[in-house]
Amino acid sequence: MLIKKIKLLIILFILVASKGQLHAQDLDSIKAEIKMLKEYTQRINELEKYIDQIESDSSSTHLQQVKAAQSDTLGDQILVIPKEDMREPNPVITGSDLVNDDFKGSWPMFGSDFRMKIGGYLKVDILYDFNGTTDKTQFLMSTIPVKGTPEYADDGYINFMARETRFNFDVRRTSGKVPLRLFIEGDFWSAGNQLRLRHAYVVAGDFIVGQTWTTLSYLESLVTLIDFAAGDALFGGRTTLVRYQKKINEHWKVAAGIENLDFLGIENPDMVGGKSSLQLPLLAFRADYSWKTGLLIMGASFAQLHWDGGAEGPDASALQNDFVVGGRQYIGKSDYFTWNFSYGNGSGENIMAFAGSDANAVINIDGKLETLPAYSLLLGFSHEWSDKFTSNLSVAYGWLESKESRDPLALKQGGIGHLNLIYRPLKNFTCGIEFMYGNQETTDGSIGRANRLQTMAKYQF
Repeated sequence: MLIKKIKLLIILFILVASKGQLHAQDLDSIKAEIKMLKEYTQRINELEKYIDQIESDSSSTHLQQVKAAQSDTLGDQILVIPKEDMREPNPVITGSDLVNDDFKGSWPMFGSDFRMKIGGYLKVDILYDFNGTTDKTQFLMSTIPVKGTPEYADDGYINFMARETRFNFDVRRTSGKVPLRLFIEGDFWSAGNQLRLRHAYVVAGDFIVGQTWTTLSYLESLVTLIDFAAGDALFGGRTTLVRYQKKINEHWKVAAGIENLDFLGIENPDMVGGKSSLQLPLLAFRADYSWKTGLLIMGASFAQLHWDGGAEGPDASALQNDFVVGGRQYIGKSDYFTWNFSYGNGSGENIMAFAGSDANAVINIDGKLETLPAYSLLLGFSHEWSDKFTSNLSVAYGWLESKESRDPLALKQGGIGHLNLIYRPLKNFTCGIEFMYGNQETTDGSIGRANRLQTMAKYQF
């Protein structure tokens, strides 16, 4: 608006200045005045175009896009998920998504075309466990005591902790031909509150290289929970990978990656000679479809499970495959529900509840790998009571078609439910309380149940 007003004033000034001279000048002088007026107009148009270009590259454009996407007047807009509705506020974005991100809180790295931001949060938790669950920090299916074990008679306990506190460094260049990003994040979740690496990856255009969430980790299908494990029936996790991630159009985004298979998960009940071995990377494929109020995500992965018999044992291989579907649907302005379902053969350890429990396959006495089918289901609902109070409900269940040869106390199936109330008095500060109920059944049919209450205070920066 300011440029247009200046333009109009200059034109009026020229006209007024030249008006008194028009009768005294000859035709050539009049032509010269008209030519000069055209030159001034052209220069002003060029300046206005330049200002518009600068404004189009600023964060205001992103805000306009968000407002347009949330409008009900157009039918071809896509879902924009607010960062406060995501358990992970730093999504792995590439290409045009990286360029258009507002990157609030960043500052220029002088002498370069990069910008940097330091982020994270401080979180303090106080929890009371009613049933002596063996993990005092997160509510996991596999740590619920089952009948017949010594832990089943344990008393409840209280625990204070701040180990989920995390920080990150985010460095970006979005002005060049190829958008670049360096992201490193750590927390203190390791034993003894030692620093642990969560993310360390580089984005170059549409490629991601480093450690981050796997291609089939659908974080959009999680509601906000206080418990760190979040029900642990989610399919996925973090690993080292190389991924191509591309936004095709306003509705579709696709991804394909090669990933390290961290949990090989082959049980050896007959003490067959050898060990599990990784020979080939996992291949993963994903497609996201967005519309005005929802998101649907579909994906599949394939990998090889291998048993290296060495000098005395057998060599055996089997195919691991997975299919995962999930998504999110908003109801009104702020309420939404989420879902995530996975089925896999030989991939039980890709479900967080079964990670580290040799839940992929069994090497039998004949030297053959018998893969184990596995399933997981995660449902959630979020309701905003007011602009400061929100509640989240989540139910997660995972089960394994186990073999009788497995460890009798290995997790076979289980479920966990969460219900919370979160209060946000300030933009960056939240506190809340959450109740959890869980159960697990082991291979031998033993059952355990547990309850936990957890409170938290969290400041995000």
